[in-house]
Amino acid sequence: MKKRWLFPLILVFILSGCQSEKQPAGKKEKAAPAAPQETKVEKVSSQTTEELIDQTNGEIYEKHIPSDDNQNAARSASEDAADEYLDHIKKEDTGDWDAERWAASITENLRTGYKEKAGELKNYEAVFDEIKLPDGRLLQDVDLEELTEEQKEVNIALLIDSSGSMKAEVDGESKMELAKESLENFAGELPEGAHVSLIAFGHKGTGSDSDKEMSCKAVESFYPMEEYDKGKFASALDGFDPKGWTPLAESILLANDQFPKDAQNFIYVVSDGIETCDGDPVEAAKKVKEDNTDVQVNIIGFDVDSKADDQLKNVARAGGGEYTSVKTKQELKDIETSWKDSISEGTWIWWKSGNFSNNIWTSVNHYNNLRDLYSSYLTMRNLEHDRFLDAVNALVDDELIDLDKKQEILTILDERNQKIKDYMSGLESDKKDEIEETSDDLKKKVDEIEKKFRD
Repeated sequence: MKKRWLFPLILVFILSGCQSEKQPAGKKEKAAPAAPQETKVEKVSSQTTEELIDQTNGEIYEKHIPSDDNQNAARSASEDAADEYLDHIKKEDTGDWDAERWAASITENLRTGYKEKAGELKNYEAVFDEIKLPDGRLLQDVDLEELTEEQKEVNIALLIDSSGSMKAEVDGESKMELAKESLENFAGELPEGAHVSLIAFGHKGTGSDSDKEMSCKAVESFYPMEEYDKGKFASALDGFDPKGWTPLAESILLANDQFPKDAQNFIYVVSDGIETCDGDPVEAAKKVKEDNTDVQVNIIGFDVDSKADDQLKNVARAGGGEYTSVKTKQELKDIETSWKDSISEGTWIWWKSGNFSNNIWTSVNHYNNLRDLYSSYLTMRNLEHDRFLDAVNALVDDELIDLDKKQEILTILDERNQKIKDYMSGLESDKKDEIEETSDDLKKKVDEIEKKFRD
């Protein structure tokens, strides 16, 4: 009987033990605190060259960049940025940072953005001035193979307006006399081997309506297409006088009939008025252009009115040539010289000596421009290098890193800078090669021209 009290006591202990293992009603178990996540930082050493070039200025450095190009100001700004970086980084918990994390921090805040300078180098246009040959073509458009081919036969058709209006005087002489004198001088200085013809138009009848049909049919070659003979050409010039109407279109078509199609052909017209024989000189010039592989229709408007000036200008344009309006004897003489320059051998040699020098100086200018662009990049790079070094040395002085960590950081930064340097040097080298290739191509063409006329 004495032991009966033990059973209820034991039961109480058992129940209270079980109850203590259960959570109180209405309460939830607290979750364990999450471990802090590390900020993921891209390693500087793993960044590609393209990524490095595309980066902008560092956040701190951007605030200090001076507005002008003064070197002293740039140096001072670079130092100020390094100082601000040190103040900024002291507020960070950097105790467990490795060299990659430090390098990322330094570049994010203090780097130079090279994208714009790289674009200037990459997009630099090595443009050479258009070099015009005496025959009107551009040297840049002529294939070297074309210059090494045997020289084409040169044919020149000289067309002179013999309508009645050419009797009028300019500077005390008739326009016809001045035009004949100019054509004779021109023909006498053509290069050896060139062929020349002389065509007069409108040299029959009068200006009256009754003579129009006869006059408009008066288109005649007084000197056939052959090598120049001084006496024979002078006699040909004496064979006609100014009399009738102006069949300009028919005279251009007659000249076209005299041309071999695979030669270098020129038409030179001296006229003082518009077409008066119902022809279309613009269409005639277009036909000449279509029928010949290498041809020019050049026009001199001699003391013409505005209507004739417009028409003759359009004829020259349609024939791939040039139009010049002259009012005086001296202006006519000047254009005569221009015509000589467009064909004569002596002009080619003179042209070579002048334009090759221009070509050389153009190349020099391009090289100088590239040098200035690349030099500008080097200045930016050197400032960045010093800024990085100032920052790293300051970190050592403030005992934020030790000397071993400093060396690791500088190695990463140097590898980054070498990638950028190789890229920028490559851009400069490619542009130099482009300039040299273009310059050499032009030089070869010029040398071939000189050789052709020297031989």
